Amino acid sequence: MIEPQPDAHDAETAVRLLDGSPDGLLLVDADGRIALANRSASTMFGYDLTGPDSLVGRSIDELVPDERRQRHVVHRARYVADPQRRPMGTDLRLFGQHRAGDMFPVEIGLSPITIDGRVQTVATVRDVTERQETHARLLLHEERARIAHELHDLVIQRLFAAGMSLQSVTNLIESPVARDRVIAVTDELDETVRAVRSAIFSIGNHDAAQTLGSHVRSVVDERSRHLGFVPDLTIVGPVDDLPDFVGDQLVATVMEALSNVARHADATDATIRITREAQSIDLVVRDNGRGIAATPKPRGGLSGVMWRAAELGGSCAVNRVEPSGTELVWRVPVRRPPA
Repeated sequence: MIEPQPDAHDAETAVRLLDGSPDGLLLVDADGRIALANRSASTMFGYDLTGPDSLVGRSIDELVPDERRQRHVVHRARYVADPQRRPMGTDLRLFGQHRAGDMFPVEIGLSPITIDGRVQTVATVRDVTERQETHARLLLHEERARIAHELHDLVIQRLFAAGMSLQSVTNLIESPVARDRVIAVTDELDETVRAVRSAIFSIGNHDAAQTLGSHVRSVVDERSRHLGFVPDLTIVGPVDDLPDFVGDQLVATVMEALSNVARHADATDATIRITREAQSIDLVVRDNGRGIAATPKPRGGLSGVMWRAAELGGSCAVNRVEPSGTELVWRVPVRRPPA
């Protein structure tokens, strides 16, 4: 029987397929010599596609970092003795070495094939530098967000509570010296809250010029990942000039309301409306979930929101709505700044 021979067109197609692959492809013989390298592999490791400066004829060990080369020789010998298919994504920490000496992370897949009675290996190499950098940035962002969340929920809330407690007893202090000292401490707490809030924006990777309105929008966007839908947010009137204490509590209330929707409501839709009136700021958060079952727990997040609204001279109520759902109505007075 005469076996069909591949024609020139088939050979050209094969070359195009190899060079068209975004991954590096290397054909390596049992001695570790590179018999074939595609364009991606040559570019990845810094070699020419053809000629004396190409990968062809070089040892595969040259593509391994110097400090790992001796170990790689041992692993390669074991693989040649028992060649098996090894897919990418094996969680091995592998690195390649560029011709210039730079190391970069890679994923490598191995497939043994037989050519002319000799077992050779097809190595598929993928540069994962960009993927690992993206993953590292995501981890850093998540860690910053966690720290920012803890700062907001713990440090700012406690500073705020301490400041409001001091303000509530200022008029009861008879000694002018002591009263002035308490007022000074309250002002320092106010400045500290501003500084921590600025740090939260920085740690949370926010724009340094982020406004209160954009902060609320970013909170809604972030919470939508847990909700499974994006709430409809409407802001009526200017809110960016609100006092820091009021702005912090507005953001905290939006966060708490959406957290409760995510945890308990089983809702498919929610609306958030913030309205700046002449003397007040109003927030209404409404969802179409199963509705609140009872009054908030004495130490729950909603109870804390209600308490802080009262400390600001405002109010916060949470009610069932028909046919289903819950509505949070939060209103806090806003004093006009002195002229």
